[in-house]
Amino acid sequence: MRAALITTARLILEPLSVSHAAEMVRVRSGTVVYRYTGGAAPTEEELTGRYAVQAVGVSPDGREAWLNWIIRENGAAVGFVQASVALHVPGQGQEPTAYVAWVVGESFQGRGLATEAASGLLGWLRPRLDGPIAAFIHPDNHASAAVARKIGLVASGQLNGDGEERWDNGIDLVADGI
Repeated sequence: MRAALITTARLILEPLSVSHAAEMVRVRSGTVVYRYTGGAAPTEEELTGRYAVQAVGVSPDGREAWLNWIIRENGAAVGFVQASVALHVPGQGQEPTAYVAWVVGESFQGRGLATEAASGLLGWLRPRLDGPIAAFIHPDNHASAAVARKIGLVASGQLNGDGEERWDNGIDLVADGI
């Protein structure tokens, strides 16, 4: 599974490359974006290193597909979406699970871009995946919870080790090992 160009009514989701680092530093600057995820805005050097690893498209052990896109509106980068897909392991009887995330830069928030981009991502992902789709969202991140609801994910009540709640598409979680 490899990231491919995705288009929506207003957006282009462009597969990630190392060359995106310089423009994404500006998009990822600020503090609001990190209120719920922790950390701080990355430097261009940090993004270049991160994108070099992510753009390969697969984890070093081959167990996950790493799918990452830059969100573009009118040609300008405004955020990113991603899906980490736990690949099927023969003999384990589990379908692949996709963990999705979305981030829109502070100056572009409040216009439905995250919802549109996440919807585009799920529209591309669903025909390629039979298993669960999930996102982990901090309980106080009401904007991301609203996006999750709009794209058809439901709060599960299950928290991970970071205190984030799993939102999923309702596929049998027992089969997914949850």
